[in-house]
Amino acid sequence: MFMAVAVESAKHPLNRGDYKVWYLEIDSGNNVIGIGVMPKAEMVKNLFQNYQKTGSSNWKAFAKGADESKAIEVYDFISQNMHENTHFGNLPTLAEFQETLNRLQSSFELRAIAS
Repeated sequence: MFMAVAVESAKHPLNRGDYKVWYLEIDSGNNVIGIGVMPKAEMVKNLFQNYQKTGSSNWKAFAKGADESKAIEVYDFISQNMHENTHFGNLPTLAEFQETLNRLQSSFELRAIAS
């Protein structure tokens, strides 16, 4: 399973829909086994492939101000907000997520990848 934890918007205003999703990879025991970043198109492809195989979502999102995560569903991409998804418009930015990690006194540092 993948847990979307932050969104990195494109720098150019005309490419706002070409964002990247930062995520945690979680095993069946709910342990974090990896962290990564994926372009929106690849994330949507991954979501649809999993729906075809299993009939359910393999993605969740932890939105700002939420007490728990919620599944990202295929129909979420029909919504019309700035990130074309009801979850990603409410995800923390990469900088906001780094602030959270800093408060947890972790040794992780996340940086945007040059594109």
